[in-house]
Amino acid sequence: MYLDSSQVETGRTNGTALLICISIIGRTDLTFHHHRLTTAHPSTAKPSTHQHAHQSRTHRPQFRHWRNLRQSRRQLGSQVYTLLPNSQSQSQLTHARSAHLPYLLASPHYEITALCNSSVSSAQAAIKRYNLPPTTKSYGSPDDLAQDPDVDLVVCSVRVDRHHALLMPSIKAGKDVFVEWPLASNLSQAQEMHAAAQASGSKTIVGLQSRSSPFIRKMKQLFADKTIGDVLSSTLTFEMGWPGDVEPPANDFMTKKESGGSFLSIIVGHTADAIFHALGGLEECSALLTTRWPETKLLKADMSFDRIAKRETADHVMLQGILRNNSAPISMALRHGKTFKDTPGLVWRVFGTKGEIRLTSATMLNLAMGGEKIEVYDHERDVVETVEVEYDEVVRELAPMAKNVGMLYEGFVKGKSVEEGVVDFAQAVDWHRAIDQMEKASEGRKWVKIMG
Repeated sequence: MYLDSSQVETGRTNGTALLICISIIGRTDLTFHHHRLTTAHPSTAKPSTHQHAHQSRTHRPQFRHWRNLRQSRRQLGSQVYTLLPNSQSQSQLTHARSAHLPYLLASPHYEITALCNSSVSSAQAAIKRYNLPPTTKSYGSPDDLAQDPDVDLVVCSVRVDRHHALLMPSIKAGKDVFVEWPLASNLSQAQEMHAAAQASGSKTIVGLQSRSSPFIRKMKQLFADKTIGDVLSSTLTFEMGWPGDVEPPANDFMTKKESGGSFLSIIVGHTADAIFHALGGLEECSALLTTRWPETKLLKADMSFDRIAKRETADHVMLQGILRNNSAPISMALRHGKTFKDTPGLVWRVFGTKGEIRLTSATMLNLAMGGEKIEVYDHERDVVETVEVEYDEVVRELAPMAKNVGMLYEGFVKGKSVEEGVVDFAQAVDWHRAIDQMEKASEGRKWVKIMG
């Protein structure tokens, strides 16, 4: 896994990143039963030979409960296994620690075999911090780890503008890879990574984990079962729940268009992907992307003011489209800024010939923070019923952010298909292309073809 990890040694941001590498237990050509993991640092790192750390294999990392960092959002009875970020690197490590490590350390299918950072010593510090086995190798270069025959799967959980450089050595070496969404900073890089994976035979996963959420799977099932008859239309609203003119610590890259990480690509990307997956795909759309807070306050790790930054990316996104399977219209409005007090941050409604379905959530569905609810309004009976939804047993007791990610790992090791929620590079490239088309639609104030 690639994790930003400079804080392991210093608590400061220094541009380093960490990769976690996995072995798959009982692997065959068709189905995986166990993966070996490694961690690596960007291609700018100094090459270094690997070494072994010396920690007890029996120890597991201890995770600390922490309330959702967004104090302005009312979380509905959930807690997060995470630490308060104190740097850009800490922020990324927090995500990997909260979303990846809980599943990987508990799974019988995967084994962490190596970490890669900017240096062997920093990789060893991370191994020690998380009480990984003494057999865990430490690397100082992604090129070195790519040559390790004990590594089956490389997991990348760093900011998007480092994905391409960090992962290309492993992809070219034929390693399987798990990359957080967005796949890359732009469509061209994503296409290059996809082409390299096709050439090397590398199997791929992309972290669009909302598709694996039981709530999205249940919505998809309700549509297939025609619980509300034929779908006539759909609407979605989403608010971030964080002041619109403030960026959390380590989020300065979200204001820069060149980084590829933005409200559109990450927040809208995760949210809209799940909706379109459940509804059967988007045929065409128009989009309006606007920046209502052209300047934003960047915060330090202690939440004090750092500096003012110019925002180059949209903070309000409005989409109107036509669904692929039945030409039903869909409308989405997503924005930065606080949520109306004591209301859910996400409201998705689907209107049909026999009734209506409403899904509400405190925050983005990919995070699984709790408070998600599906309700069905039966027009004929004039009754609203809540639909029971629960996570699969294998992830039910994991930290909230690890549940959907854990389902992706489960799907990968069991050979599940795209239709079952496992996204690979091919689908990720299509989604990059669709988001590019949305930007062009906004620039030209016109409708554009997405799929079909």
